[in-house]
Amino acid sequence: MADYYTQTSFAIHVSEDEAALINEIDPLLRALADGFETAAEAEAAYAATSAQFQAAFPKGGDGDLFFELTSLFDDPTWPTIGCDLEARATPERPGHFQLWVNGDDVRPFDLAALLQRVCPSALPFRFGWAYTCSRHRIDAFGGGYMEVGAHGIIRLIDPDDPVEVKRLVLAARDAEDGLTFWNNDTGFGALVSATVFGEAEAQKAILPVGVDRPEWLELPAAPSDQGA
Repeated sequence: MADYYTQTSFAIHVSEDEAALINEIDPLLRALADGFETAAEAEAAYAATSAQFQAAFPKGGDGDLFFELTSLFDDPTWPTIGCDLEARATPERPGHFQLWVNGDDVRPFDLAALLQRVCPSALPFRFGWAYTCSRHRIDAFGGGYMEVGAHGIIRLIDPDDPVEVKRLVLAARDAEDGLTFWNNDTGFGALVSATVFGEAEAQKAILPVGVDRPEWLELPAAPSDQGA
């Protein structure tokens, strides 16, 4: 018998508004993970959220009021990050706030996606996580670091690894136009108008229906993407 953990512990500086939003979202995620018994209960929960929350996560359609929030997670039906979030004022620096993150069952990619959305003033930042076991078991240990930036989320092995941001476009072949590229607003067209995705965005992108074998292609790195 052995216990397995995915652990993290770190702190980042956030704005006062971000601190308030984080402290509102943390208990809300627990309620969403438990689920609402009726549509009226979900409606009441959304109505009880702050104006700041509703501006950041507008009401979703098709009965999924919290879609803008739950879509950040790998499993939207179970939006949990497996750790505690607590944003509080920094006594030694009046007017400044820190977000403290600690947990033994953290989901690093989901956590990174949430903080990327909610704490833009903290970007870019890195946090470490470790996959551990209470006994010595072969291949039972791992982990790494997450680089959370405005344009992507990247998993690193070492905290000093340089970041090489991948810039991806979704391509498809057309009998008349040859290779075409996807734009979120206008559909397939020329490369110059293509929507550029980061790796995390590409993993969660909903592929267009009825397209024969679309594929992701990597663009050359932009000059601003070089370095950590």
